[in-house]
Amino acid sequence: MSTRAEEALDRQATPWLFACAIATALPHAAHQAYWLSAASLLLLGWAVGLWWKNERLPGRWLLILLVVAGCGGILIEFRTLFGRDAGVAMLVVFMAMKLLELKSRRDAMVVIVLGYFLLLTHYLYSQSIPTGIWLLLALWLLTATLIRLHGGASSTRSMSLRYAARLCLQAVP
Repeated sequence: MSTRAEEALDRQATPWLFACAIATALPHAAHQAYWLSAASLLLLGWAVGLWWKNERLPGRWLLILLVVAGCGGILIEFRTLFGRDAGVAMLVVFMAMKLLELKSRRDAMVVIVLGYFLLLTHYLYSQSIPTGIWLLLALWLLTATLIRLHGGASSTRSMSLRYAARLCLQAVP
């Protein structure tokens, strides 16, 4: 029996997930090692290219190798896998890696949840007004993408963005 989470991901929802990954990971590039930002950008570009050409996603063994390489690189860079900087670096790299295995709605939900976590980690580095504005816009995009995923092909872009804006405004204290 197939559940709704195991359904195939709507191809039109994938660009939304790419935009969420960029919006949540991009500000971290300022306080990460250059190679981590470059690796994340390369993985994201690879995922976009596969989606654009409608090609098959990489196999399990290649993904496992990428995870081991990413964890190894982070371990070498930070001398640990724990702590603020190493943990945030792992979230950014894993977000980019998750885009390489987007097959079902469940995978898309993992990207959304990682995006929400990454939004929170920005405040570990900066609590400035521009950061807050960027994160509010990214929150709006993440919420609209979540609505889009649950609405299916019937939900339009404008409807998802309007409803997400309404939800975000209701959350303001």
